[in-house]
Amino acid sequence: MESDMEKTILIDEVTKVVQILMPLSSEDRVRVFTAASAILGGEVPNVASKNFALTASADTERGGLGDLPLRARAWMKQNGISTAELQEVFHVSEGSAEVIAAVPGKNKKEQTYNAYILTGVGQLLLTGNAAFSDKTARALCESSGCYDGANHSASIRDRGNEFTGAKDKGWTLTAPGLKRGAEIVKELQHTS
Repeated sequence: MESDMEKTILIDEVTKVVQILMPLSSEDRVRVFTAASAILGGEVPNVASKNFALTASADTERGGLGDLPLRARAWMKQNGISTAELQEVFHVSEGSAEVIAAVPGKNKKEQTYNAYILTGVGQLLLTGNAAFSDKTARALCESSGCYDGANHSASIRDRGNEFTGAKDKGWTLTAPGLKRGAEIVKELQHTS
């Protein structure tokens, strides 16, 4: 039986492979799988038929969220988040994950912090990577009414360990940030 650490390592390794394969067409991905399997001396899997079955069942399971990256699906499963719960918070379509729920928080500082977390989760849903630009997160703050120009930088500076980075280089949610993102999604189910 796999330990949680082994599962985490496997998810991280699969995420790396997915990021490498993402720019390729489906046909080229199948060629890469087949070639890699042959080079490694393993049995060449029938990737095309398995891929079709996975896509068909995943589309039914997601119910309109589109083709979510593997890491996003793993995050959903790990945190017990359903498609319906995500659809209450995000509208995912055509290269964007728009936050459609009110950003939670007792004050503008908390709302700003949560807006940054939700922006990272949105990028995870789109790309499988929870990296995001400051500009994108700031735009969510502005549209949500929690942007406070005088205190915005201080709110982000006090971010703790849930995301890392810098305003000019962008931010990335850490494992605690992804967990907090799941908590926010769950919290929004109880307030709607």
